[in-house]
Amino acid sequence: MKKGKSLMLLRMLTIVSALALCTTACNDDDEQKGVPFDASQPVVAESFAPTTGPLATQVILRGSNFGTDVSQIHVFFNDKEAPVLGSSGDHILVLAPRLPGRYLDDGTVDNHCRITVHVADKTVTFADFFDYQIQTNVTTLVGGDKSATNYPVGGEDLATVQFNKEISKPIVCDSKKNIYFTMDTESDLDSNNPNVVYCINEESGKIRVLERGITGFLGTPYICYDQVRDRCCRFHSNMGGELYYYDRENDFSPMLWFSYSQYKNNVRTIKDAEGNDVENPDWSPEILIEGLNALACKHMFVTRPSDGFWYGRIDQGYFVSINPNTHEMRNISGYYEPNTPNKGSGIGFATKNGECDGMAFDPADDTKLYFTNTGSNSVWLYDFETRRLSVYAGSSSGSAGFMDGQRTQALFDSPRQLCIDKDRNMYIADANNHCIRKIVMATGFVSTVAGQPRQPGYENGTGETALFDTPVGIAVDNDGIIYVGDSRNRAIRRVAIE
Repeated sequence: MKKGKSLMLLRMLTIVSALALCTTACNDDDEQKGVPFDASQPVVAESFAPTTGPLATQVILRGSNFGTDVSQIHVFFNDKEAPVLGSSGDHILVLAPRLPGRYLDDGTVDNHCRITVHVADKTVTFADFFDYQIQTNVTTLVGGDKSATNYPVGGEDLATVQFNKEISKPIVCDSKKNIYFTMDTESDLDSNNPNVVYCINEESGKIRVLERGITGFLGTPYICYDQVRDRCCRFHSNMGGELYYYDRENDFSPMLWFSYSQYKNNVRTIKDAEGNDVENPDWSPEILIEGLNALACKHMFVTRPSDGFWYGRIDQGYFVSINPNTHEMRNISGYYEPNTPNKGSGIGFATKNGECDGMAFDPADDTKLYFTNTGSNSVWLYDFETRRLSVYAGSSSGSAGFMDGQRTQALFDSPRQLCIDKDRNMYIADANNHCIRKIVMATGFVSTVAGQPRQPGYENGTGETALFDTPVGIAVDNDGIIYVGDSRNRAIRRVAIE
């Protein structure tokens, strides 16, 4: 089972059949075949068929004066450009583009699309709408057997691979569609290979072992994505300050990038002459962190495009930056907005409680950083300009639950990793709701794209029928395909919204 090659074959067959259809359509009227564009005449739009369909639906546009030079012909379904496969002058054959619908003010999507044709400097719009049909399909790339007792050693076909443990940490997807994840494969049968870093690729259909036998317990390995340099990096959650990356140009070998360090004391309170706790006059939130706080509970780092620094949340909720050139870690914890939960509980980043497995910068404005927190069951926003924190989505009181709608009314239950695609759609692995949630950042509307709320299970199918069991990891590739670390199903799932 090589799903990547099967998908490519399917797309090739679609295009071949579309070209055949174009030839048939363009031969309907031999007298009009090959009529060039006349700049002195208007472009006329008459009708199109079919009037509804999903991604890559073959749509024939009928009219006149389209010309035959497809390099001059541009067709749009709302604002999304459609591939033009051919033109006879009075017929154009196009494929419906991916997700051309418009977001309304209430956050819902209007999938009635206006089709507009641009030929040279002339533009015409069809009177009727094309009704785009969204299709969400969930499949399994690898894993899925909870009874498996073995683990892959590298080189196996994805169709045969199963795992003996859960995929319970964040995952990474790079620009080449390599998907990275970690796992503790230690068992009673084999205690010599804990903490393996795997890499799979849908097109190759194989699984790689990048590292094995990494120190466990306090040194549990985590991975994150360096979007500035397009590579997967590894660090230890509770010990050491080393950051490694996997070098694709060197057969994915692990390479030590740098070791970050801390130099100055950052004690907020000290003892006075009588032994009472008093504020340390030298304390500052800008002073470097020192001690166990600087080493513990590191689950996620993310790089900021504008400066290339690393940012992450560590023990007690401290928010830190790491300069990859000087290797210094600084505490840059922000300030709470009024009426924000846990206000006054220290300098913890949003809250000292809960884990942060997901962080992502806004692709349109990297002064905005979004992150999840399991302790408050919400998604938070950190503003670099004001250094203020606020609840972006979920309950302002930290309540767990399930509800779609506007982001401030929506409810989550232990949200884990998040990611943001190039269209500013945020996807969240909502672990205890067993769902994949979506926030349209342009409108703030929260919806469920895959999984059945509060119902764990394992099922492939449409977004409405698919089942997950405690999804933790989530990543999105450049084509908008979502990959899910489906923890208790021991699987990497693929979600295509088209």
